[in-house]
Amino acid sequence: MVITPSEARDRRWSTSDVENSAPLNAFKAVVSTEIAEMSVESTVPDTFRASWTRYGLGPIDLNFLECDSQKTSRSIEMAKRDQRPFFELLYARKGRIQVSHCGETSEVPAGAFVLLSDQKPYSLDFPDGSICLTAHMPEDWLRKWVPDPNALVGKPLGVGGTWSLPLQGLLTAFADAGLETAPLPRFVLADQFGAMCALVANVKAPEKHNSELANRIRRFILEYYPNPTLSPTTIAGHLGISTRHLHRVLATFNQTYSGLLLETRLNKAAQLLATPSQAIVSISDIAWAVGFVDQSHFARLFKSAFNTTPSQYRSTSLRQI
Repeated sequence: MVITPSEARDRRWSTSDVENSAPLNAFKAVVSTEIAEMSVESTVPDTFRASWTRYGLGPIDLNFLECDSQKTSRSIEMAKRDQRPFFELLYARKGRIQVSHCGETSEVPAGAFVLLSDQKPYSLDFPDGSICLTAHMPEDWLRKWVPDPNALVGKPLGVGGTWSLPLQGLLTAFADAGLETAPLPRFVLADQFGAMCALVANVKAPEKHNSELANRIRRFILEYYPNPTLSPTTIAGHLGISTRHLHRVLATFNQTYSGLLLETRLNKAAQLLATPSQAIVSISDIAWAVGFVDQSHFARLFKSAFNTTPSQYRSTSLRQI
C-alpha cells in the first residue's frame, strides 16, 4: 500500500502511554510540538487524562482531542516564533469553551465552532473537560475558502446555523470512523471540508469585478493609512465609485472600511514597535506616524488587539531580537 504525505502525518497519543508522574507536562509537550506552541494548566496535573489523534487531510491537519478540565494559552512570544501563518478551527463536540482572542471574549457552546489565529495570542478555558477538534490550516489554503479569516477570529460560528450541522456530521464521521479506510482521497475530503467552512462562515462567492475592486481599496488604504483624515469618501472618489458602493464591495468579503483601516494601522504600529532602529522613537510619535491623533485612543485599541500595551509589546519584542 502506498502511503500518501497526508497519511504519513497520522498520529495517536494518550496519557495512558506516559510512564511518568507528569501527564499534564507530557500533554503540553505533545500539543506544543504537534499542533501549536502553548501553555497548559489544570487543577488535576497529577491525574490529568487526555488523548490525541491526528489525521493529515491534504494541506491541513485534523486533531481530535479528549481532555480533562484545563486552561490553554498562547502568548505573543509563542506566536512570533511561528514563521508561517496558520489558523485553527476549533469545534466543541462536547463541553463548552471560554475564548479570549483578538479583543473578543465569548463562550463557545457544544456543537459550535470558533476560529483562532496562531499569529495572535489567545486563551482557552475548558471548565468541564472537552471532546473537541482543531483543524490546523495554512492561511493561504484557508483564504481560498474564506477570503478574510481575520474578520471571523474569536467569534462563535455556526450557532444555530443551517450549515453547521453538515460540518458537525462530517467531523464526527472523521472522528468516529477514522480516515484509514475513507472511500475518497484525502485531498477530495479536504476540499469538502473547506467548502463547508465557507458555508458555516456565510461566505458568498464574490464576482471577479468586486474582488479586483476590493483589492484596489485595500492597496489604497495600505498606501495612505498614515493620513489621519483618510476617509471612505476620499478613496471612493479616487476609484470613481460611490461611498455606498465601496462599503457594499467590502461587505461582500465580510470586511468594513473602518476595520481594514484600523487593522492596517495597528499592524504597522506593531512592526515599528518591534524594530530596533525605532526604539528611540516615542510611542506617541509612532501613533502619529500610523494615523492616530490621540495616543490614549491608540493605546486602548492596541491593547484590545494584542492583549498588551504598546510599551510592553515593544519591550517584549526587542528582548527577543
